[in-house]
Amino acid sequence: MDREEILSALIFNRVTNYTPVQKFALFTQFGGIGRIFSRRREAESVYHKPFKINGEQLRIEVARERAEWELNFCSERGIQILELGTQMYPEYLAAIDDPPLLLFTFGRMDLLGEQQLFSIVGARKASNSSINRAFSIARDLSRNGFIIVSGLASGIDYYAHKGALDSGGTTIAVLGNGIDVVYPRANRDMYDGIKKGGLLLSEFPIGTEPLKYNFPKRNRIISGLSKGILVVEASAKSGALITAGFALDQGREVMALPGKAGSDSFSGNNRIIKEGAHLVEDAEDICALFGIECASGGDNNSLPFSALECNILTVLGDDLVSIEDIERNLETPVSKIASALTHLELKGAVIQYPGKNFIKA
Repeated sequence: MDREEILSALIFNRVTNYTPVQKFALFTQFGGIGRIFSRRREAESVYHKPFKINGEQLRIEVARERAEWELNFCSERGIQILELGTQMYPEYLAAIDDPPLLLFTFGRMDLLGEQQLFSIVGARKASNSSINRAFSIARDLSRNGFIIVSGLASGIDYYAHKGALDSGGTTIAVLGNGIDVVYPRANRDMYDGIKKGGLLLSEFPIGTEPLKYNFPKRNRIISGLSKGILVVEASAKSGALITAGFALDQGREVMALPGKAGSDSFSGNNRIIKEGAHLVEDAEDICALFGIECASGGDNNSLPFSALECNILTVLGDDLVSIEDIERNLETPVSKIASALTHLELKGAVIQYPGKNFIKA
């Protein structure tokens, strides 16, 4: 892709009044982004609206200056730009109905050519047992040759990435903001870890903030890259169900962990299982669906939270709880509780206040 084509692509990528479906349709009809601008009036007539960026009509001179800056920014920082139709663009993603015309990537681009990409998604405010399951399934799938794809959000996403990296495997994080923006900021450690050993990926222009309406767009890429998707924990209104919906439309295998009947936190899981998603409980079930013999799982002592830590976190809420109250609730020796609380503090899961009172972080 020559420089003029890249600049045209960067300009068109900033157009905000056209949907991904409409952009892809124009790309297909005109045979490339450069030709869209060389025949701009004709292209704008297809959907009867001029190209706009944030409500302002596109001015090529201004947009080109911004695109030049963006291209230089990426070049200086080792960010690769992939256009739809070029050799390195991922095959699975190119086949969906609304593929992004541009991808910004940093890290191991070779991962995009792998066949065993698998997505793990779920709630940001997940239960501790679900965090453990996301971590252990990602770990075990990584040990069986899968590349874990997720969205770098808090909760399930974070621990899916962590399980992959801690196993010696690797992972792809699909961002709902510019590739240069760390969100949430608390996940800086994971962002940096994936930069070193995995791949960061975004369709959004450099500097794009994590706006709410970006994330559904991001979700179609998470599912589009993958052979299948696992929903670990999702309420009825969880964004993970949007990803599952995209996966279904894209012809991917959709899987979910079962939850307790009547549980609000798992109402989304149970619903999509009733609608036909595969019920799975572990990595072995997932491997079996793909006809892969699954190697044995890992050491559960390496899980993010022990059974006692999960129980403590269940007792803790938004109010301060004393160590004596935790002991009464769990009927566990205070010495063991104190040790577990120390570990939870080190993990950033609880905060201690004077008088040995604790609150969930």
